[in-house]
Amino acid sequence: MVRRTAFLSILTALSSVMYTVENFLPFPVPFGRWGFSNSVVLLVASEVGFLDALIVSSAKSIMGSLFGGQFLSPSFLTGLSGAVSAAVVESLLARFGFGFLGLSLAGSFASNLAQLMVISLLLKSTKTFLLFNVMVGLGMISASVNAFIASKMGGIVFENYSGFFFTKEKGVDETFGNRV
Repeated sequence: MVRRTAFLSILTALSSVMYTVENFLPFPVPFGRWGFSNSVVLLVASEVGFLDALIVSSAKSIMGSLFGGQFLSPSFLTGLSGAVSAAVVESLLARFGFGFLGLSLAGSFASNLAQLMVISLLLKSTKTFLLFNVMVGLGMISASVNAFIASKMGGIVFENYSGFFFTKEKGVDETFGNRV
């Protein structure tokens, strides 16, 4: 239990830092962000499991919004809904053997849909769904980059630290990183 908590804490910290740094990266549209911190959630959803992905996605959204001074703002609510929905979809599809790219694309789609639903509720208007095509298009680019980052990061995390964080019974198989 202590090892699992330490492992999730490290991954949450990594994802939270990535979330905070993303605020400084230019994005083609004023309301968006790249979402590269979701590569950590993708990795956890794919290789560890649903509950842990849900913990990391929620915690990184909370920590990142606290660092950015946006906690409980509309931006936080849309980000949290997107991160949680992506974690749920990615975790479920990972059970069927989807690779990082497929998981990331599906998670991005779910995230964009959830975010637009929250925005629609906040603004009490369905006109926000006019942005769906733009969000999905940019999300596909981000999702592809996230899949690449997760595949590279996963090899480092699990190959170097699996003996420390996991017991022999729960270790990761030796073929990690070949799932893109």
